Amino acid sequence: MLGDAPEQGAKRNRGRGASRSPADNLGRRLDALAATVDLGARVADDPLRFPKRYRDPGDVEVAGAFAACLAFGRVSLFAPVIAACLDEADGHGGPAAYAAILADASTRRAFTGRYYRWLDDVDLRGLFATLGRARARHGALAACFVAGSAAQTLEGGINLLRKELPDDASRALRSLFCRPSDGSACKRWCMFLRWMVRRGAPDFGLWTHLDPAALVIPLDTHVFRVAGFLGLVEGRTPNWRVAVALTEALGRFDSADPVRYDFALAHLGISGTCRGHRDAEVCPACPLDAICKAPAAATSADASPRSPRRR
Repeated sequence: MLGDAPEQGAKRNRGRGASRSPADNLGRRLDALAATVDLGARVADDPLRFPKRYRDPGDVEVAGAFAACLAFGRVSLFAPVIAACLDEADGHGGPAAYAAILADASTRRAFTGRYYRWLDDVDLRGLFATLGRARARHGALAACFVAGSAAQTLEGGINLLRKELPDDASRALRSLFCRPSDGSACKRWCMFLRWMVRRGAPDFGLWTHLDPAALVIPLDTHVFRVAGFLGLVEGRTPNWRVAVALTEALGRFDSADPVRYDFALAHLGISGTCRGHRDAEVCPACPLDAICKAPAAATSADASPRSPRRR
């Protein structure tokens, strides 16, 4: 499928032959973690699997944006909703064609009876319609996101998409289109941009007008927690400022592609491998073990296997 090409060689900031600093050690361990990820197996449990269903670039970007917007909470809960909506779209020519159909204000078709959390069937239709209207006006979603700083690219793109929201869009639908200026980490949109822009697996690399070096890491709960254990972030809230700071920290190890570590870090938590505390059975096998400052388990109950599986 698109985006499954071998990882391209990335520029490194670490010199050879120099003495190993703590930063060098962390960088090597992050590289080792990324190298151990079974991409095929992990993509199957990641929202990225939904745009991977398609080859047409228009279908990829619409399916990707739709899936990214709904990718919050438990994978086991949002994945069936995304799959069902895309199945319906496939029955009408694919995600791009279906978004174009729903963009017509006279179209009242909805995903009858389908909902996710606070998003009902009208909101799901409205999300598709918004993406369809943006594509009709700009030619592609890619054209909404112009080169600039990470904040400029994301803020500008989201503002253009917000202009295409239905006049009667609910607060729930509008909440999907958060911006850096709101203080949000914009995890879902940063994840979507990672999918579209990064050149290496498991991402697509379709949007070549944007530089992977300018991306910001999708700061979900898993990445935020592990980054804290590694001393890469401070604070208790995963907001935009923290997301930028973490990306800059990761840029010390790969300045050309700092967000390439996101998939591996996130799936430590999604898979349930990282339990949020020291585990004598699990932690020694992790490449990050020697430098991880995860706390000890508070009680024996905390050490029991658990699978957060959130994204």
